[in-house]
Amino acid sequence: MDENEQKTSTWLRIAEIIVGLILLVLGGYAITYPVPTAAILLAFLAVGLVVLGGIEFARVFTQGASGWQRLLSLILSIFAILLALAVLIAPLIVGAVTLGWVVALAIIFAGFSVAARGTPGAMIVGIIVVILGLVALINPIAGVITAVVLMSIALIVFGLELIISGLLGRWV
Repeated sequence: MDENEQKTSTWLRIAEIIVGLILLVLGGYAITYPVPTAAILLAFLAVGLVVLGGIEFARVFTQGASGWQRLLSLILSIFAILLALAVLIAPLIVGAVTLGWVVALAIIFAGFSVAARGTPGAMIVGIIVVILGLVALINPIAGVITAVVLMSIALIVFGLELIISGLLGRWV
């Protein structure tokens, strides 16, 4: 450890350990109970779509926006709010498909991003990731399962990181 680096305060270390333990429990819950976890993700998707719809609707009335920008913002706001309502009304059909497609598109873009690095290993990994994204795009349920698994893993990793950081008294 660098001599200029100070350990974090005791209360912060305790808070990191407590939050880390909470994240570990949430990650374990998400892995153990994937269906309620998927339902929570769908609720967040619906809320996000409502917020997006509200923001785009507000842009319709902003100064300096051209007629086309206003029209596109209005169309996007209506589409986002209708999609949010559809997710809330039929979460197993519309919500799962929408969440699956969002995850699939994110995976595909991540694959292209990795492949763009240009190294042989990155290109192979990128191609595999793009193929996995296409599978999730064709089968949105695979995308929902991927979202639940990735969220579970992220919660566990972040929880472990916070616990270790709290125990060591410095960022890891």
